[in-house]
Amino acid sequence: MGGSRFDKIPPRDRYIAIVAELDELVSARPASKPLYSKELAEEIGTSVRTLHSASLSVVGMSLHSYLRLKRLLQVRRQLSAGATSVKAAALANGFWHLGDFSRVYRRAFDELPSQTLARSKQDEELDLRTPVDTKAS
Repeated sequence: MGGSRFDKIPPRDRYIAIVAELDELVSARPASKPLYSKELAEEIGTSVRTLHSASLSVVGMSLHSYLRLKRLLQVRRQLSAGATSVKAAALANGFWHLGDFSRVYRRAFDELPSQTLARSKQDEELDLRTPVDTKAS
C-alpha cells in the first residue's frame, strides 16, 4: 500500500494538517449531509485510524465527538441568531433524532436548545424596543 502525502511531516504537524483539512472538508459540505469517517479519511488521503488519532491528539476528543461538536456549534449559532425553530436548525445540521440532539446539546452548553432560541428572541425584542440615537456625535 502506498504512503500518504502526510507521511513525511513530523507526527504532531501531520496531525494538525490532517485536522485542518478535515475542518475544510466539513465546512465545504452541506450541513445536513451525513459525515462518515471512512469517506472523510479517503478524501483526506489517510486511514480512519489516523484521522481518529489526529482528532484525539489535536482537539482532545474522538473524531465522532469532534464532528458532533462542530455541528452542535453551528446549530447554536443559528439558534442564537433567531432560527425559525429548534427542529429546523437541528435537521439542517444533520441531527435526525431530536431527543438525542436535545440531550447532547444540553450536555455541551448547559441549556436546552429551546432556551438558546428563546433568549435570542428575547434579545431581538429588546433591540426593537431600544430607542435609536439619531443625533450625530
